[in-house]
Amino acid sequence: MGNHLTQTEDKLFMFMKYAFAGMAEIDMSGVITNLNIQGETVLAPIISAHDINSNNLFDIFSSVDTELTEKIKTIIDQGATTSSNEVPTLPFSIGKGKNEKHYNLLVNKIGSDSIVITFEDIADKYRNDKILQQAILEKAVVQGKFEIASNVLHDIGNAVVGFSSYLTRIKHSLEQDNAENLKNLVGFFEAQESALSGAIGETKAGAVVKILSGIAQTQKSNQADISKSITEQQHIITHIQEILNIQRQYVSGNAIHDKRPTHLGSIIKDCMSMVFASLNKRDITVSQDIPEELPIIKGDRTKLMQVILNILKNSIEAIDIYAVDKTISINITNDTDFLILQIQDSGKGFDEETGKKLFTRGFTTKSSGTGLGLDHCRAILEGHGSTIDISSEGSGKGALTTIKLKI
Repeated sequence: MGNHLTQTEDKLFMFMKYAFAGMAEIDMSGVITNLNIQGETVLAPIISAHDINSNNLFDIFSSVDTELTEKIKTIIDQGATTSSNEVPTLPFSIGKGKNEKHYNLLVNKIGSDSIVITFEDIADKYRNDKILQQAILEKAVVQGKFEIASNVLHDIGNAVVGFSSYLTRIKHSLEQDNAENLKNLVGFFEAQESALSGAIGETKAGAVVKILSGIAQTQKSNQADISKSITEQQHIITHIQEILNIQRQYVSGNAIHDKRPTHLGSIIKDCMSMVFASLNKRDITVSQDIPEELPIIKGDRTKLMQVILNILKNSIEAIDIYAVDKTISINITNDTDFLILQIQDSGKGFDEETGKKLFTRGFTTKSSGTGLGLDHCRAILEGHGSTIDISSEGSGKGALTTIKLKI
């Protein structure tokens, strides 16, 4: 019986010695009485790094984490034993960077003066938890950006609706301002000009009729111009609302790809209306060579407007406000399978090295740029089976953007 027990103890000792988990048996004061091979492997870097000569586990742990020793002593004092339903564990890390190791220390009090500390390797769990936490954090950041973008789009939408309502009120007021009354008044004075001449003189009577006639003509012309401008502004507002709607769908994750037959010349016209104020403010001259008869292309009108607006905006911003030559030319030619749109500006241009990076996500030559515009433009055009290229003969020599849109 005694011999059999000895064999069992030997087997158990060998099992513990070569176990995958590190194990250290200590007495109540922390002195190591038994240490298996894996336990030596775990403790060796600490002992070497801190030049420790002590055989006391508490001394070894204190060199890394003073609080860890106190926590172990607290668990021991509370009488943690193997009969406990839940073995107390403590997180424990050593090393840094690629050599960083992470363990859970399991504390078992198996006798009045015998405590077994087990080093459970949790490197994979620690790494997975860290990846999960990072993913949760990134998701929260993205969600926060989406919420901000959604709020901004909502505010812009409200402003656009308010602007549209004011334009509608102006248009209604304009329609109610009947120019016919003034025209009739002019006709009346013209008919009574001879009688009026007898009262105030022929020269004054003629002047009155002439002034009234001029006022009537000016009012008619102004009403026509204002009405035309209001109509154009309302068209622009409609397109802005379409763009906002597309962006809302992107933010909500419900983006749709609405490709319909559309006319490139019409898109250019609407884009020019939207950048007219910037062109006028900077005194930039725009020339257009756009054939009246163009093949119809199939695409998402709003997205294509985003692309062309972005290119026009870049050209406008590239032209120095004090430059002598401030021009942008827009040309469309018809190839067999493509419409070729070229936008040439007299801006600052760029060198060959910069040209290689233009479509790199995050690259920008602007102090306040994000580097997302051209990358986004290329993605939109590739989604339409189309291409974009931007070239320059060098710094100070302007830039040429060539967009080939599939017919």
